[in-house]
Amino acid sequence: MATILYGTKKGIREIVLTFDDGPSLQLTPKLLDILATRQIKAMFFVVGQQMKTAAGRNLMERAHSEGHLIGNHSYTHADFKTLSEKKVREELRKTQDLIGPAAHELKFFRPPYGSTNGMVDKILKSEGYTKVLWNVDTLDWHPKFRKNGLWVGHGMIQINNREDSIVLMHDIHATTVNRVEDLITRIKKIPKVEFAIYAD
Repeated sequence: MATILYGTKKGIREIVLTFDDGPSLQLTPKLLDILATRQIKAMFFVVGQQMKTAAGRNLMERAHSEGHLIGNHSYTHADFKTLSEKKVREELRKTQDLIGPAAHELKFFRPPYGSTNGMVDKILKSEGYTKVLWNVDTLDWHPKFRKNGLWVGHGMIQINNREDSIVLMHDIHATTVNRVEDLITRIKKIPKVEFAIYAD
C-alpha cells in the first residue's frame, strides 16, 4: 500500500496542486507541459464524461506516465447528496473504469462541490476510496476571479496563511492554465516550501 505523504514533513510547507473537471483536450496538454518544465507533480480529479473519447483517456494516461495522480471526480459532476446509493456507485464505477490503468493503487475521490454525507462516505469506504478535499479554494472558476487572473492572488492569500495547502483549481479554464506559472513562481518564493503529491 502506498504511503500518504502530504503534511508529514516537519518544518516544510507542503503544497499539493490539484485540478478538477478535466481533462480538457485544448488546455490539459499545455498544463502538463508546464508541470513537466517545472518538474512538479499534481493531482487530476477527472470527470468521466470528459474521458469518453480515446483522446481524453490518452491525456490521462499521459498524465499518469509523467507521475501525476489521477482521481475520480464522478461521471457527470452531480451533487452526490442528491443521488441514490445505486446512482452514486454507478457514477464512481463508470469513471473508475475509464481511468483504468492510469489509476493509482490508492483510489482517490473528490466529491463535486465538496458535497457529501454519511451515505456517500459509507459508499466511498466500501468502494475503497480515499476522499481528498482542499483547504485552498482559488475560485479560478468564478467570473470575478478569472478576470485578469485574480484567482492567483486570492489563492496566495490562503496559502500564505496555512502551514500546508491542498490547492483547488480547474484545468478546463484558460485563465487557470495561462496563469498557473504565476502561481507556481509565487509559491516558490515562500521559505521552506515543497510541492508534494498526496501519495507515492
